[in-house]
Amino acid sequence: THAFARVQLHVGDAVDFLRNAPEGKYDAIIVDSSDPIGPAQELVEKPFFQTIARALKPAGVLCNQAESMWLHTHLIQDMLSICRETFKGAVHYAWTSVPTYPSGVIGFLLCAKEGPAVNFLSPVNPIEKLEGAMEAGREIRFYNSEVHRAAFVLPTFVRRELESHNTCAEKDKSETKPVAKPKKMKIMPNSAIPTAS
Repeated sequence: THAFARVQLHVGDAVDFLRNAPEGKYDAIIVDSSDPIGPAQELVEKPFFQTIARALKPAGVLCNQAESMWLHTHLIQDMLSICRETFKGAVHYAWTSVPTYPSGVIGFLLCAKEGPAVNFLSPVNPIEKLEGAMEAGREIRFYNSEVHRAAFVLPTFVRRELESHNTCAEKDKSETKPVAKPKKMKIMPNSAIPTAS
């Protein structure tokens, strides 16, 4: 039992729990799953994210463990693609330091189901403005508004890989559409001037 009346603890399979949850019940769902090996593989697949989206209220948000950018960019790419298809609001990858985790970092996917628009990149209620949050003996030692914003800043190689994957996914979607003929470019020092074909 818990000391908090609003807390209900359920011990069991989270996938089954969410499948049986009423539609639109939760404001937020936080998933700290195991690595996607064996039976846990379904935790990174589209049906699982669709189940989460169904259980969230229209303005609901998901924070999902999303591996290390140093070890699993292919998995992050796949999860981002799935979440961008499943969640109609903002979808972002963020990361933080966890010294005990392999590579020392862990990532998160932050997803908004629909609307109103959610700006994950900036704190809604900056910790520095909350009464008593920064008092000696009570202050949070790591988190602050700057660390929050920095969590979304990705190293160049990660940003390129994620953007490249997103561009490829968009290209795959548009391959059946007619593509406009590109204009020829004449390259000159310090400029590029389009010319008629």
